[in-house]
Amino acid sequence: MILGLGEETVGSQRAAWNAELPRSMASHVERPRTDAYTEIVAHPIFSKSREPFVPLPPAPPLPVPPQQAVTADPGFIVGGIMITGRASKAYLLSKAGGGVGSWVDEKGTFQGWTVKTIDASGVRIEQVGRTIELQLYPRN
Repeated sequence: MILGLGEETVGSQRAAWNAELPRSMASHVERPRTDAYTEIVAHPIFSKSREPFVPLPPAPPLPVPPQQAVTADPGFIVGGIMITGRASKAYLLSKAGGGVGSWVDEKGTFQGWTVKTIDASGVRIEQVGRTIELQLYPRN
């Protein structure tokens, strides 16, 4: 005799099987209270605030423009003045330069000083806002 599906043989007992599985694991696992997660909720995993603190690099120092030194006495001597109808020139000498000098026009420069004006009595020079008058002849 060939048994088909759903047919039982005489003398065989059908075994009953009951897994008794719960519908969810919630009844078997005790969950912590929600206030236990306050630190995690305060710092979400993909939040910028979870990055480690890295201080900013110090700002680079601002460049200080070089200041030209203004001396009390530049050590210049007026060696001569030439005034013609269209040009005025002064021969300026440096005491420290061993008597070496040069002819300078108005608005020209001599060792960092700018010649402002030239007249018959002397020369007015300027450097960094400081003006000095050099006389051709000493005053009485």
